[in-house]
Amino acid sequence: MKSLVCTSFGANPSMVIEERPKPLPRPGYSVIKMHAATVNQLSGQIRRGLFNKAKAPLVLSNDGAGTVEDSDLFSPGTRVAIYGGGQLGSMKDGLQQDYVSVENISLFALPETMSFDEGAALPINYVTAYQALTGVGHIEAGQTILISGVAGAVGHALIELSRALGARPIAVVPTPLKAEAARKSGASAVIDLPTDTLSDVVSSLTTGQGADLALDVVGGSLLRDLVKSVREQGSIVSIGFAGGSEPCLDLAEIVIHEKRLLGYDAWLETKDTVSNAFNAILSFVQKGAVRPVIDSVWALDDFENAYKRLVSRQAVGTILTRP
Repeated sequence: MKSLVCTSFGANPSMVIEERPKPLPRPGYSVIKMHAATVNQLSGQIRRGLFNKAKAPLVLSNDGAGTVEDSDLFSPGTRVAIYGGGQLGSMKDGLQQDYVSVENISLFALPETMSFDEGAALPINYVTAYQALTGVGHIEAGQTILISGVAGAVGHALIELSRALGARPIAVVPTPLKAEAARKSGASAVIDLPTDTLSDVVSSLTTGQGADLALDVVGGSLLRDLVKSVREQGSIVSIGFAGGSEPCLDLAEIVIHEKRLLGYDAWLETKDTVSNAFNAILSFVQKGAVRPVIDSVWALDDFENAYKRLVSRQAVGTILTRP
């Protein structure tokens, strides 16, 4: 079978297609014929050598979708989404290959209404969004939620799930193209940063109160403005740092107004919390409240263009590779 292997990390990473043996059945695991695997920010960070626990050679990608070929739990032919969490694609070989052996507890049967591509985009993005909103941010119906990075897969999921949970999502975008993507995702309002002052617009949209909660996928200098834009005793949940990991914060803003700056990392999830989150997400899928957006799909041997698309920061939705 074909496997896309990252043989070295760094500014100029090396990736090659290798022929490897097909995985054999074993208790507690399923052999999956892959149909699609994600090219996400974690994969990109590992490729660039920014995750010191990962060791080359390594097959990347921690979520995807496929068909069960052999299992002691699922019937052959079952369509499944794969949640790789903090192990697959970082500590163990991931999903950018023809076949994979995955622990049964990391597999979730896909609804017939979802394609394999949509199923591949569901696990990490939506579990991350759901847990950041509920488990860390403690979202409540009726709240106003600020969300950055909304054109990305996690940002899109945050908007959809905020609405599904009864909140009012406001998108923060850097370009008109991404503003249109945010509206399609269901944002109640869109703030275009090149032309708008974030805190002023949020104040206007909330009659001077500020947002109740902010979810930040971008980091960098934007985090300071998000902190300023939430109300007294409001919360900011930091999920990612595509825009930089060393923001300049106004501590007076945090201290005087008792604002809470919190972090979320999928690595800290347990198998039970992931299972509960995924069941909640699937209930929203069945109701038609959430649906992943696919930016592009690339053949496995066209991986360089897939990763170029990732670092371009022009993607709207999830980038996938397909065997």
